[in-house]
Amino acid sequence: PAAALGRRRLGGSQEDNRSTLVIPTSSTTSMEVIALQERQLAHLEEIKKTQEWYDIDSGSYLRLRRLALELVSERPGCAPRVCEALVKALAEGKKRVLPGNKNGQTSWERDPLGERITLCGQTWETRSDLKARCQELLRRYSEDVRLDDADLAFMCSLLAHHPRGQQKLQGLEAMIVGTHPVNKARCFYVLRSSGREDFSFLRCVDNAPTDEIAAQRQICDALVKVLQLHPACCEQVAQYIEGNFPSYHGREGAVVEKHRNWTNSILELCNRMPALTEFLLRVLVRRMVEIDAAIHKMEDDVSHVDVLGAGEEPPPDEAEKVAKAQKLNIMAHILDAKMMMVFEYLQRRLAGPVGDVENRLVSALLGIFESTVLLTHRARCVQFLWFYVVSLRPAWAEAFLSLLLHTAFAPSAAIPKRLISLAYLASFVARAKFLTKNFTLRTAQYVSTLAREHMQIAEGHLNAGDRVHPQSVLFLYAVQAMCYILCFHMADFAAPEAGEAPGRTALDVVLREGAPEVGAEAFGPVLDSTANPISRINKQVADQFCHCLRRVNPGMAAMLQQRMEDFAGQRRSHFCQGEEAGLDIFFPFDPYRLRHSSMFVVSIYRDWCDDEESNIDPSEGPEGFAKAVVPTYSMARQGSDAASDGDTASDVDFTDARDATERGFIPSVGPSPAFRPRGSTDMADIMSPLCMPMESAYEEDEVFALPSASVPLDAASSSMLDSLINSAAYREGRCQAEGTAIAR
Repeated sequence: PAAALGRRRLGGSQEDNRSTLVIPTSSTTSMEVIALQERQLAHLEEIKKTQEWYDIDSGSYLRLRRLALELVSERPGCAPRVCEALVKALAEGKKRVLPGNKNGQTSWERDPLGERITLCGQTWETRSDLKARCQELLRRYSEDVRLDDADLAFMCSLLAHHPRGQQKLQGLEAMIVGTHPVNKARCFYVLRSSGREDFSFLRCVDNAPTDEIAAQRQICDALVKVLQLHPACCEQVAQYIEGNFPSYHGREGAVVEKHRNWTNSILELCNRMPALTEFLLRVLVRRMVEIDAAIHKMEDDVSHVDVLGAGEEPPPDEAEKVAKAQKLNIMAHILDAKMMMVFEYLQRRLAGPVGDVENRLVSALLGIFESTVLLTHRARCVQFLWFYVVSLRPAWAEAFLSLLLHTAFAPSAAIPKRLISLAYLASFVARAKFLTKNFTLRTAQYVSTLAREHMQIAEGHLNAGDRVHPQSVLFLYAVQAMCYILCFHMADFAAPEAGEAPGRTALDVVLREGAPEVGAEAFGPVLDSTANPISRINKQVADQFCHCLRRVNPGMAAMLQQRMEDFAGQRRSHFCQGEEAGLDIFFPFDPYRLRHSSMFVVSIYRDWCDDEESNIDPSEGPEGFAKAVVPTYSMARQGSDAASDGDTASDVDFTDARDATERGFIPSVGPSPAFRPRGSTDMADIMSPLCMPMESAYEEDEVFALPSASVPLDAASSSMLDSLINSAAYREGRCQAEGTAIAR
């Protein structure tokens, strides 16, 4: 019941009065109630007109936002329907009616006016037009020449949309064009009295709001205000968002700008509604993984399609493959745009000072990785979000490694999940340039420990010809993971450390069994196993391991090579190819292949380095050992993202990546004492099979007797106890206890 009587009307214009809602009270007549309901339903129908929210010029979205807030304030039962209408408006984007409608039906298409960008009093129809304007300035100005006042005002308004724009604009005195020292591409520099700082105009262009984005921010604002009034609707809003994710198929769905704007709206809601952050990120990552896996699945069909010239018709037998190649290209650009948005979101949220909020976000991200990404072994790009996140703090890197180690060691986990965890461990430790030697060595020792623990059982099965037993597969995957890590770190481990005994290196600790403190973790006994594991793992990994080992330990390398040659006549185990374990050979952190978002990875990624000259194309190297080159999907962006021909030299992006030491990865840093492959709650599997059983302290024929009391039980020694038992307080308490027991 309302507290006030009669009608409540808002002051203002005649339009405001017409949209006023009525509160039913005890004195309201039935006719007024009916009129009230009709008016509220009419307002709800207006809110459902999604395209009215995108009419920025007339300001109709302001009226709709006011109607939405009034409606949910006076009729809370309408809040879920209002939220559903707002989510639908976000998902549709700006559209226009197609001309020439048939059968009286209205057809819609994306409105190109939604891609307009207005800066400094000028309007560009698409992002590519704005990008072309920036490239024209790069060509016009010579190096170290200051921009004139008009161009400076334009670039300052553009720089404001950089993720760190306000920080870069502080102290600005002028702006010049120069060559980036790392990327060797022409870029813009901000001049200050203290020096100069570069920035990427591409990041500014990608973050400049279009008319559609401006309207969607207003819709997000209305949605947040509704949820603040009715927080119980958060769960329903999350379901609406999950059900309205745009498809990446079809003419309407395969639009980069639509997916970019939708992702921008999702991340806007994550910023403003912490209660929805984890769920929205989980759904967003799940959809990105779907695109990533679909791209990987399509690659085999289009890998040999030749690039056709403009206007050239493909032969009939190649037409289908060319169509798939075009679809693959669009999907790659969609994923690239989404990855770029999420990378920037994570950079804004996590690259600064760390507190409880940041740690909770990382914890939520690790949960999303475990439940969504870890179980999808065909993903090739999305996992690099976590590669970037854990590069920001050593504690986060340790948490990521601990998650993978706990999964690999967990006996209750499914075998495929444990195998994928080993693949992630090996690939991450091999490719993470920021990891210190202490982190790498300790992780390698734990992987070797896992192989040692399963070696005895695996030997029995493998020597008996049972290559499909789960223990055998897990053992061989652990061996393969260890060999892969050593391929990348063999030279680093073989280098002597300052202060260590002469002739003893980290590689000796890993391979040999001589040091008592690491005997249970030494990898040498695994290589000497009667199961001959080096001949059963993936041949590419085994060959590279022997090749790297030959430089530091020729004798062991020759012995392993001879074993492989002797085993060549037998049937080779193809467990890594999926015949026995049900999985393909998998290196999750092989070189990143999305063009623009690769800027967040390139400075923290370790490339495969072989000192021997090779005529093999780096991008076509063996899987797991490919070198990072220009990403596969480096063609000009489609549609609104197309780059101008001949401007590839200036179409290079980069990020403000701090050095690893500035992020805490100093050479001496290592894992904490809590860094272990088994959690404290995993009591059933704490005891390692390598531990020797305790020997009995007595013979079976000996008479077992309890030890004598350490305190004599004579009267003198028990006088104090007797006095306490005979005290009045003790007797009273005992009587009360006995009386309570009898009453019960």
